[in-house]
Amino acid sequence: MIVEALKGLAALPRLIDAVESLGDIARAQMAQKRKDDKDEMVDDLIANARERRVRQREVERISGDNGEKPCGVCECCRNR
Repeated sequence: MIVEALKGLAALPRLIDAVESLGDIARAQMAQKRKDDKDEMVDDLIANARERRVRQREVERISGDNGEKPCGVCECCRNR
């Protein structure tokens, strides 16, 4: 019985190392998930900004607004 207890104690450091390795793996997986989630949010923000910019350009094209302020002197500016 004492021999079995000593064998169990001898295996304890390896068991502790295994548990620590599992903890390291879990931390790495959680960090990777957070990174992936952030990357996805950035991609969504970029896509939304791109879509808004395309929509705004389309509105400007349709309305004939090129972003310049009318001068008020020429005929085309007076009609705006």
